[in-house]
Amino acid sequence: MSSEQDKSRLPARRLPSGAPIRPETDVKASIGFLPKTGTIEADEKIHIARQEDYDPMAIELALNPPASTPTDKLRLLLLAVVAALLVFVFFPYYRFFKPTPRDLGLMSIGGPIMEKASPGANVRNKPWLGVLVKIDQLYFREGKLTEAIKVAESALGEIPEKDWELWQKVYYRYWELLSDAGRIQVLKTSARAYLTRFPEDPFANYYYARAFLTATDRIGAYTPEAKKAYRQEAETVAQQINSACNTLVARKQHPQANEDRAAALTDLYQKLRLEQAKLYVLIWKLGGYEEDEHPDVAYRDKALDICESQALVDKKEARALRAVIYTHILDRWHWFEGRQIVQNHEQKRKDLQKKLESLIQELEKTKKL
Repeated sequence: MSSEQDKSRLPARRLPSGAPIRPETDVKASIGFLPKTGTIEADEKIHIARQEDYDPMAIELALNPPASTPTDKLRLLLLAVVAALLVFVFFPYYRFFKPTPRDLGLMSIGGPIMEKASPGANVRNKPWLGVLVKIDQLYFREGKLTEAIKVAESALGEIPEKDWELWQKVYYRYWELLSDAGRIQVLKTSARAYLTRFPEDPFANYYYARAFLTATDRIGAYTPEAKKAYRQEAETVAQQINSACNTLVARKQHPQANEDRAAALTDLYQKLRLEQAKLYVLIWKLGGYEEDEHPDVAYRDKALDICESQALVDKKEARALRAVIYTHILDRWHWFEGRQIVQNHEQKRKDLQKKLESLIQELEKTKKL
């Protein structure tokens, strides 16, 4: 060892150019030679494992892993089936693909009223008609929604309250444009002001209910005070819609109501009733989607009754709302619980689930049409 240390103390040899000559061992170390490797045969592996004191059974299993028997395969298949059934029971598909409410379309006075269809004499005698023509031209022909709303607001802002009814068609178009523009608070304020003078007006009730429902839907969480206030307001609006619908039924029965007029009144009636059903669902929601004998169940059942009424039973929008209600019921109805009372009838969970599945299938078919 001392000789090796003495060699390391010797001065390094140099080339004629003056560069030092590195020792042979240093060159080999920098290249990094590795010894050649080869495969180890099974017998040698066994020998090494025994030298390392491996368990003989472990060595045997490593060399000869057991093959799956038919019984093992059947057991695995049964476990997979049971797992699938548990997923189906505890996580049914409607929990992931929940239906959403739909609209019957906006309540409207119809297509655009153009200048050609409105003679000059009519415009002079009916100032509101001239404003309506201008609004419709801006919106339907030129696509200027914001400007059309400004024209309506400018004209309606100068109308005394006693003349509101004369300008009702301008109000109706104005609310339609506000709804298209998503100006919910303005729509709600305008429709509510109109309702103070004409509480049974179908358009005012419809657009106020629509604005109210949209506004509440945007709220993430409710305080107890907010729940109480919204609940009271929803009950008031639902009662007003009830009166408006009764008025529409009376107008439809008038002797002068021709077929076209009756069809238009029916359309208004259906749209109002659907909004009323949504209000009842909101009241049920604000109460925490109660069930069984809780008083709030009456609002849930009222919504279902409306959706299953003769006027709406064939409408896909009513079916969608029924599906929403059924989904909320099933979300809180565990599979091991007994029967529940829905619409004054005891029902089994599996029967209600079949109804929901049938509704979803019907709604899927309407999407393909």
